Amino acid sequence: MKKAGLTATALGASLAGPKAFAAPPFFKLYLMIPNNQPARMVWGTLAAQQMAKLGIDVVSSFNPFTVIGPRRANADGATHVDGGWDAYLERYYYNSILPVPNTLFHSDLFPPAGQNFYRVNDPEIDKALEQYGSSSDPQMRAEAIRAFEKRWYDTEPMTILFYPEDVIAVNPRLSGFNGTTFNPVFFPDPENWTIEDQDTAAFASWAPPSSLVPMYTSGYNEANIFGPVYNRLFEYDSWQNKELVPALATSAEPSADGKAWTVRIREGVLWHSGEELTANDVKFTWDVIMNPAYGCQYKAAFDQIFGSPNAYKVTGRYEIQVELPAYSILFKDWVLGAMAIMPEHAYKDIPPESFRSHAISTWLGSYEVTKSDGSTYTAYGAIGTGPWMVDGHDPARRSYKYTKNPDYWKETPGNIETFYIVNIQGADSVLSALKAGEIDAHDPMYDIASLADTIDESWGKVQAFDSFKWQHVCYNLSHPVFGTGVDTPLGKQDPSRAAEAAAYIRKAISYAMPRDQIVNEIASGYGHPGTVPIPWSAPEYDHEMLKPIAFDMDLAREFMTKAGYTY
Repeated sequence: MKKAGLTATALGASLAGPKAFAAPPFFKLYLMIPNNQPARMVWGTLAAQQMAKLGIDVVSSFNPFTVIGPRRANADGATHVDGGWDAYLERYYYNSILPVPNTLFHSDLFPPAGQNFYRVNDPEIDKALEQYGSSSDPQMRAEAIRAFEKRWYDTEPMTILFYPEDVIAVNPRLSGFNGTTFNPVFFPDPENWTIEDQDTAAFASWAPPSSLVPMYTSGYNEANIFGPVYNRLFEYDSWQNKELVPALATSAEPSADGKAWTVRIREGVLWHSGEELTANDVKFTWDVIMNPAYGCQYKAAFDQIFGSPNAYKVTGRYEIQVELPAYSILFKDWVLGAMAIMPEHAYKDIPPESFRSHAISTWLGSYEVTKSDGSTYTAYGAIGTGPWMVDGHDPARRSYKYTKNPDYWKETPGNIETFYIVNIQGADSVLSALKAGEIDAHDPMYDIASLADTIDESWGKVQAFDSFKWQHVCYNLSHPVFGTGVDTPLGKQDPSRAAEAAAYIRKAISYAMPRDQIVNEIASGYGHPGTVPIPWSAPEYDHEMLKPIAFDMDLAREFMTKAGYTY
């Protein structure tokens, strides 16, 4: 049986080691804890308490991602006191099932054009990622990802706490909910749901979205909402086998060296407006992502993959040719398999500076789209090729309405005709809504693991899935203490060892984290202790090398001493 969760105070009191450091602190660290997952708020508080025992003055706060996001995207790598950030907690994974740390941790991908918000800047990590991404030889890729894992394990640019399982409660009459919600490659998939004597369904998502344009975000709270509307060129056929299969593309054929690709687009697919999907829509989507005027956070990665927009061209109504400057593992699994395709005819006349505020992003109001035959279509939000059509957003009810797409390009087994996503905050509130019949399922962020034993089978069916993610404390590696190390005692004494000193501090924090107890007593046993940012159950995870990281306060203080601090 899974264990009930504990408060951070109760857990902290049970841990070995002295109380919080009484002498003047070594340095100050501002820790932002997202307020959209109850258990994370507990282990975030615990993490702050454990850091304090090392002599760190931790100032923690609970914040929504609407506060954290702009701070972490600071292009200058500013610290918290200067409008940026020091550290925060996060649950994360890449945008494809295949692990692609290239998209997050290469030094070329700093914001605003990239997603390396953490500012990882390690030549050894860069080298491993470049080898991993550019090799078509599976053995060389395996060696490269192992080199990445080893370097990460040795230096710990972030503190990976644990690999969680997703625990979700659903309407017991619901069938077809067979996988976690996984952004952006799996969604609630209500087109696969069947509920006896019910053709309307609702899904709860914790936080309101910041944007519903796919190229701007892949967070749960956004992907849950825009996901049912759009498609990608390749999609995963199921959560169980996680294999890419053709979707809007019928094939993607590479040359022998993997640099030249012919992508063939599925004929007869209709946008919700009734216009037909063509290769021009694919080109338009890639052009928009690569155009700096749109401010897309995937631009830097696209630049690495394509080099320039000249790398691809439309060679037929349903064909696009690609000439990559070098082989890239990211092209099929990430570009083809994770990027939603947007409609040129509907979005091309929207100025770049208006993309985030337009109805395609807010789903508020309506707009007219002129089609190729001169007729018009009235849209109430995004236009996609997906199984669900947008029927608007009701801010007062915090709900998003969809109707089933009658012209969807593939058969779907479910019986739901009308679907809602509602923003509900709090695990207790979401379970109350499920019990009352107001929703039929919810996303993983409610983290109901500790409440699973309170759910009666008459109104809730508990399901658990490997989330394929990790929970971690992430650091701004531009910070002069635990990032660059220039302001540590060792870094000041010997600037050539500053980075080494910063790594010692991160190691100290890592050894101060009681991962087993976090998993067993806060996460209620749903998960595994963490080491590196590769899913614990992924084939790429090296279980032989990546031994569990001990909880050892004495060793933690030894590493602080190595950085030059004196107790």
